[in-house]
Amino acid sequence: MFAQHRKALIVEATLILKNIWEAEDVVQDTFEVILKGGHLSKVEPDKYHAYLYRAVRNNCLSTQRKAVADKRKKDRFEETEPRFEPGEMLEAWDTRQRLRDAVKSLPEQRRLAFEKTYLEGKPHRQVAMEMELKLETVKSHIKIALKNLRDRLKHLR
Repeated sequence: MFAQHRKALIVEATLILKNIWEAEDVVQDTFEVILKGGHLSKVEPDKYHAYLYRAVRNNCLSTQRKAVADKRKKDRFEETEPRFEPGEMLEAWDTRQRLRDAVKSLPEQRRLAFEKTYLEGKPHRQVAMEMELKLETVKSHIKIALKNLRDRLKHLR
């Protein structure tokens, strides 16, 4: 089924995303999720074609929304990014080191969930799959990690 629909789905995804490489990734990811999740068992065989197109289209739109949100976050960060005078550089290095130490002090699972989400920019669902944990567990680890980091670094404000 993948071989039968792959090229047409990539064309469809490319029309939405305007990037063939990203389109190929979305199609591949969509098939992976559908097959691993057993989603086709809930679909009548004569509707597989429509289901695949809808799934790829929805994933393309999600990819676009994520790209827009990521750009917005990056732009907001760059607007508020601190500009250091030469004398403030040591303080900035000290702050970075304290932040690194605080992250390292987190329990391993919590630290991994935090790093994969915030430092590697991965979505919670992907982190859950990589860590072989439930999505809610990953969200809980991240929530507690943020609270721990806030408490540990509150003197830096």
